[in-house]
Amino acid sequence: MPTVTIDDRIVEVPAGTNLIEAGQRVGIQIPHYCWHPRLSVVGQCRMCMVEIEGMPKLQTACSTQVVKDGMVVRTKTPAVLEAQRAIMEFLLINHPLDCPICDQAGECALQDYGFKHGQAFSRFRYEEKRTYPEKERVPLGPHVLLNMNRCIHCTRCVRFTQEISGTGEIGFFQRGARKEIGVFPGRPLDNPLSANVVDICPVGALTSTRFRFAERVWYLDKKPSLCTGCDVGCNVTIEHRRGRIRRYKPRLNPEVNDHWLCDFGRTTAERYDELPRLLAPRIRKDGTERAVSWREALDTTTQRLRARSNEGPLAFLGSGFLSSEEAFLLAALADAVDSPHRAIWVDSGPARRIPNPRGWIEGRDAAPNRRGAELAGLVPGKGGIDASELLVGDAAARCSFLFVADSDFGRAAHDPKVVERLRGAQFLVVMGWADTPLARVADIALPVATHAEREGTFVNVEGRLQRFSPAFPPPSQVREALSVLGELLARFRPELAGRSIAEVFADMAAQRPAFSGRRWEAIPATGTVLESIARVAPAAEG
Repeated sequence: MPTVTIDDRIVEVPAGTNLIEAGQRVGIQIPHYCWHPRLSVVGQCRMCMVEIEGMPKLQTACSTQVVKDGMVVRTKTPAVLEAQRAIMEFLLINHPLDCPICDQAGECALQDYGFKHGQAFSRFRYEEKRTYPEKERVPLGPHVLLNMNRCIHCTRCVRFTQEISGTGEIGFFQRGARKEIGVFPGRPLDNPLSANVVDICPVGALTSTRFRFAERVWYLDKKPSLCTGCDVGCNVTIEHRRGRIRRYKPRLNPEVNDHWLCDFGRTTAERYDELPRLLAPRIRKDGTERAVSWREALDTTTQRLRARSNEGPLAFLGSGFLSSEEAFLLAALADAVDSPHRAIWVDSGPARRIPNPRGWIEGRDAAPNRRGAELAGLVPGKGGIDASELLVGDAAARCSFLFVADSDFGRAAHDPKVVERLRGAQFLVVMGWADTPLARVADIALPVATHAEREGTFVNVEGRLQRFSPAFPPPSQVREALSVLGELLARFRPELAGRSIAEVFADMAAQRPAFSGRRWEAIPATGTVLESIARVAPAAEG
């Protein structure tokens, strides 16, 4: 591989690597607006000008590739710094001074580079600025608003719709100083990946209709996690303030979702605001419900499990929203009471597709972890009751005890007919974060954390095992499902009391062949493929 020297730092890179990427490898940030690692190179903003030894003029770093040994690059010479100042002055000539009311403030490349590479005064008269009257709040589609006065013509959004989504709704119109972006007549920006243009816009020209004026970004805490909208397993950053999720943003993972996130995935956290929260353990008796302590709730649950009534089977219904570790403990609890009746229910959803460098990944489950839950043991044993028999048939009415491990496992948890069928069990325990119609008819309701408040692993459609971590703690009377299931299981197998998630994962790896050889601490940031169920992603079309 050729070597290049950038500001006296030597780095070896693959042939064809551009200078921006080469600089990033040695911690040198070359400023840029139009360049993006997944979009074609246009060299449009001219912000990335650098000096290359042996070349008479400054060159754009984004379009200059390292092809042979010995290239010497300077990014801080007087000529380069003057060029950067000139470009910043040019970009700010017509830009409105509205940072205090702009949603991009605090994460704006124009602000950042203005402080770092610009100058503190303008030589341009304010009243002569170019403006776009009546184009400050133009809806390009259901998720994106355009403020044309803020646009710096980097064309990232245009190239995204042409090269990534393949839909081509956005284009350039007019010429010269009056140039503007917009959508073509009759073609709104409504493709499934449309909100990504907001993420890649370096300024405040494109804003999200959902996040607009919702929160100042410097108040947000940001934690890595996984999307729960489908079984693709997109990597996201949860951005919240004091435990209230404000938005999901895509987190780079080239093996899964790359830089992107679908519009549906961005909305999945909204259910945490839309549904009422289950905040304390609750027991219903003789038609009256009352809040109880965790000890009383778990003691009563244990008594019913130990009873092993001859009046019917003990059944356990899981969910694709359970982590693999939670599913493993639920299956172990079923084993502890000698019950083969354990299964999960996952709604089928419309296909969700996300591009990455290998092509596309397509998911069809409306939950993130059906495969992980099944591999962890949540499948019916010999003669066991399956999920459809509980939800569609009359199997619940034959059960002396039914444990539903997720109060919001799917649409059925809100369907009065299904709720009535499940309520037909002699004794019904429902665990979950949401106070759904199903939770409200349960004999015992156990409040547990959302996925943003707990840790665990999911297995996506390709068989990739990925970890997620808590973004914030749950409410005071709410516990993690792993803790609840672990305590119930320890009442039958005392040697398993107080197991950490790493220890539970180790037990699962020892007992479930699909997880064999994996260690909790060794799961990489991009995940690891469980070869036994991996399949090739569909190739990109076009």
